[in-house]
Amino acid sequence: MSEPATNPHRQQQLYWAQMIELKVAACYIRHYRDYLGKRVTALGTLRAVASSGSIAAWALWKEYAFVWGAIIAASQVADALRDVFPFTKKHKAASAHTITLGGIFIDAQLEWENIFSGRYTDDQIVNRRHKLMKLQHDAERTSFPDGLATRDSLFAQAQQDAKDYFTATYGVY
Repeated sequence: MSEPATNPHRQQQLYWAQMIELKVAACYIRHYRDYLGKRVTALGTLRAVASSGSIAAWALWKEYAFVWGAIIAASQVADALRDVFPFTKKHKAASAHTITLGGIFIDAQLEWENIFSGRYTDDQIVNRRHKLMKLQHDAERTSFPDGLATRDSLFAQAQQDAKDYFTATYGVY
């Protein structure tokens, strides 16, 4: 049996792959946040229109006061429960997670420059990659303790964004 050939740049390649994974995750969560933001905005708009429209309709058609009152009450309940709706809570978590992953990626880029220039030994690169993976894992666990669902269309878009970024910044993906 022959021994496998050793790759002197294996640790650099693994760090690079982890950095790509992190960038895809950062792009995905940004797209996910924006997707949820549209739903949060739509709910807020619906609540505002329902409440304001009902008050105006009540003033015009007083014989239907019960209907308008019920719509206003429902709007007030929806407003009070806005933080309970799952997509509203997820939007807040995604917003915070977007900032966290962006910061981790900025630090990873700095480390990459030092790794690529040969300033770190393989053991140091292993430790830095481990730290990068742990930071990403802990950030997701903090923001989404029940896990984060993947929307295929947003993930495909995130992969393309990451590819475009790495190609434009480093000339490779």
